[in-house]
Amino acid sequence: MAKPRIVNVQFNNESVFWGEYANRILAEGDSWFGWAHLNLKPSSNLLEELRFEQSTVIVSYAYSGDTIRNMADLCSNSAFAREIRSQPYEAIMLSGGGNDLIDALPHVIRAANPAAPPAAATDCVDAAALDTLFDDFVLPNYRQLIDHRDQDAAPNRNTPVVIHTYDFPTARDAPATFLGAVKTAGPWMWRALRAANVPATFDREIVDIVFARLRTALLSLDDPARNVHVVDTSGTIKRASPGSTGLSGDWINEIHPDAHGYALLAARLNDELRAADIR
Repeated sequence: MAKPRIVNVQFNNESVFWGEYANRILAEGDSWFGWAHLNLKPSSNLLEELRFEQSTVIVSYAYSGDTIRNMADLCSNSAFAREIRSQPYEAIMLSGGGNDLIDALPHVIRAANPAAPPAAATDCVDAAALDTLFDDFVLPNYRQLIDHRDQDAAPNRNTPVVIHTYDFPTARDAPATFLGAVKTAGPWMWRALRAANVPATFDREIVDIVFARLRTALLSLDDPARNVHVVDTSGTIKRASPGSTGLSGDWINEIHPDAHGYALLAARLNDELRAADIR
């Protein structure tokens, strides 16, 4: 089993000679597909932890911070749109929705009144705002990308699409760092919760509520008849400990797994790819 060659066009747009590879995979996504290309070691990403029996190249348009709304905007994301229309692939892998949720947290988390603390974690979550996020933005944009795959005479019409859910993170003051020292981004959830004056005792339950809703939304995209496959990776990796500020469990920071965590998640994706005879 060998690692794939990853050509991330955002950072190393190299020439690819298709005849050299038995498997050609197109990827678009967020930091779970592109984090390591920011050189924030020892972090990794899902694509780099995939393993194949045959020679494999992954052409990736992923970058840290991307959202499914940006990915589906075929005007601003025109290079990816052209790639789907021009070159046949054995699979298309998508990673999105996590940043859409992170960005929406200030609107999803209800601000608490310190003089009258909420009685339950559910009081701190605006369920209607969550429904709007997923039903009006995340899911329609995923469907738009899938519809783009299925244009008449498109070379990737009915090419398998593989999507993953996210595992459950822990809200904590654990930002991303460069070489473990210089803070570069985040923390994301912990900051949003503190800004809303939410009691820290509710942090885990609130995170579980919003990420469970994200999981449900993504799983609803699963449609084997249309060759769309959602791999449920929830509960695969060890959760970080509350109050930790760095590497904990299988997480390098608040919202990104470490290399071991990504390897466990990638094994689940490899199972789905093998089911599509991509080995």
